Amino acid sequence: MSHIIGIDIGTSGIKVGAMNKEGVMAYLEYQPYSLLYPQKGWVEIDLKDIWCKTKSLLLKVWHQVEMEGTIDAVSLSTFCNSSVFLNEKGEPLSHGIMYLDQRSKAEADWIKDVVGEDLLYEVTRNRLEPGMYTVTTHLWFKKHHPDLYEQTHKWGNLSTFILHKLTGCFVMDWTQSSFTGMYDVVNYQWSSKIYEKVGIDGEKLPKVVDPHSIIGDLILPGVSSKGTVPVVAGAADTSCSAVALGVGINEMFESVGTSNVLTVCTDQPDCLDSRFLNRCHVIKDRWLSHGAMSFPGVSIQWFYEQWLKPEGHTKAIFEDLCKQSPIGANGVFFLPYMQGERSPIWDANARGVFAGIHLNTSKADMFRAILEGCSFGLRQIYEIIETNYKLQVDHFSSIGGGSKNKDWAQIKANVLNKCIHIKSISETGVLGACLIGGTAIGYFSSLEEAVGKINNPTVCQIEPKQDQLQPYDRLYHVFLELYPSLKTFFAISAAQSLKGGE
Repeated sequence: MSHIIGIDIGTSGIKVGAMNKEGVMAYLEYQPYSLLYPQKGWVEIDLKDIWCKTKSLLLKVWHQVEMEGTIDAVSLSTFCNSSVFLNEKGEPLSHGIMYLDQRSKAEADWIKDVVGEDLLYEVTRNRLEPGMYTVTTHLWFKKHHPDLYEQTHKWGNLSTFILHKLTGCFVMDWTQSSFTGMYDVVNYQWSSKIYEKVGIDGEKLPKVVDPHSIIGDLILPGVSSKGTVPVVAGAADTSCSAVALGVGINEMFESVGTSNVLTVCTDQPDCLDSRFLNRCHVIKDRWLSHGAMSFPGVSIQWFYEQWLKPEGHTKAIFEDLCKQSPIGANGVFFLPYMQGERSPIWDANARGVFAGIHLNTSKADMFRAILEGCSFGLRQIYEIIETNYKLQVDHFSSIGGGSKNKDWAQIKANVLNKCIHIKSISETGVLGACLIGGTAIGYFSSLEEAVGKINNPTVCQIEPKQDQLQPYDRLYHVFLELYPSLKTFFAISAAQSLKGGE
């Protein structure tokens, strides 16, 4: 039986799986990897380590599929965004620099002055923020590592690096280039108005391709095939998830992992909100607008690593811990801004905060406060969607590893007063990549047909509890006072930190 292999590289792990022509997923393999934090505010990835693990998983899945059939294509999904600097052979000249990285604040301010914020938004339909829009990191690297920059043949992101390893080609699909800060998301081209103004050589930019593009044949040693195996560009992970869920125009879904994101699909680029992350969808002339909180999943992981794991607890404790604290966490509130925040506040200086701790505060209260604080932040994002996108829903689909946390899902359902549909297949990055690949090589005539082939039922519906709506509404409006009260403090604290505590 014929299969397509999908690769999905997220912010904490790598998944590889295979899908047959009937849209059935199988042979799923997973391996985690670690982010690197070399300095305060810096977040990097070890590209060689990620490739080694990706290659290992790909070969493992390949050999399993070969036992019963053939591989017709390979397709890619990766997190977005990162900066990588590659020599002519496609080898990295440094670690990749993550979208969470804050080292390029000065470059971001300089670009805003030189280019102008109005032109930046007109072209990219995004605000410019350090790290998240990688033109800032590009300039930081050029300034601080001129010798390595001179050796750079192509700059790109993680997908550029992986696709080169698979094919020898330097490319970037348009869902990824949307977050570079110098791509025209309406006209689908690099913007010379931006990259020339900031002094970037256009020859160092990779070719931008349609996610459905076959960019080359697989050149991976260790695989056998009766013929050539095409590699399809694929797309950014949330874009792949939108494909897998069949999200249409004026529809919304939630993804829960390291980040927590509400994504809306639109065919009206002029309505894109500057408080969101806006990109080209896989389907041309559609755009995805992401209300993205950076650290909800990480906040939960941090709490486990620091407070529960040292006592010998497994994550099974999450099932009971939240229930040991009442609604409102006994007066404790939590700001989930562990290293700055994107939507809706866009403040790189913001930090995580527990407020209202008292002598009777328990670990259960603190854990529940994290779940509630992350849920209140999600409501802020939904209210933007409801107001600016004129979109009102009574339910939405939820995907990703964090969607399986039913206590958290219940709190979100209560805070938003929405029914949450938890989907059977949470590996929608892999699935979406396979569907894009299948469409590219003719398994399906369109993505719509492809989505109709798959079976991804709702395994659980979390209904809002009516008796908890008013209490959470009151708590939400208290939560809204917390960040504005601390905004000046965050700015002063960040400035003091830069002085080294003098």
